[in-house]
Amino acid sequence: MTAPVIRGVNHIGITVPDIESAKSFLVEAFGGQVIYQSFGPQDPPRQGPEFERATGAFPGTVVRAQAMVKIGTGPDIELFEMHGPEQARPARSSDFGITHFGVYTDDIDASVERFEKAGGTSLTAPRAIPYATEKGPGNKVCYCRMPWGTTIEFITTPDRMGYHDQTDLRRWQDDDRVGSEEGTRIS
Repeated sequence: MTAPVIRGVNHIGITVPDIESAKSFLVEAFGGQVIYQSFGPQDPPRQGPEFERATGAFPGTVVRAQAMVKIGTGPDIELFEMHGPEQARPARSSDFGITHFGVYTDDIDASVERFEKAGGTSLTAPRAIPYATEKGPGNKVCYCRMPWGTTIEFITTPDRMGYHDQTDLRRWQDDDRVGSEEGTRIS
């Protein structure tokens, strides 16, 4: 038996209070493109014991809409407008589980500014990455929150990262770069 081949992260699911507002925000803040909307408020909602069992949703949860949004070349964002009798606030960085997702940008200052103009909130200004494995003169990071509370990290790493000395493996944004000190393609 051969091992299954995992090709990468396909999409990230985000539950939002209003799908139309969320789609508009992703388009405005990230230049996102709505690929499709599986169903919307005009359609029968998804609900019931079978849905709850299949997804792990709290009993009584109702899904009113679902849409897939493309942002750049990374995983797609799958939006769900769900309403239920028990809904927790979005995870904080200190909580267990998925606490944020990161988007790579070539211009972190302009990206954060666009994000804020669209209605998002930055937790700090873009700042130098402090970790020896990722730091470099122009390498920066900035954590932000979407209007409904989901945390996102903007990251840019135009300069060589220290982890390159520790492994031949490369993060996806490094795959097509030319290594400055090697003078060869990093792969």
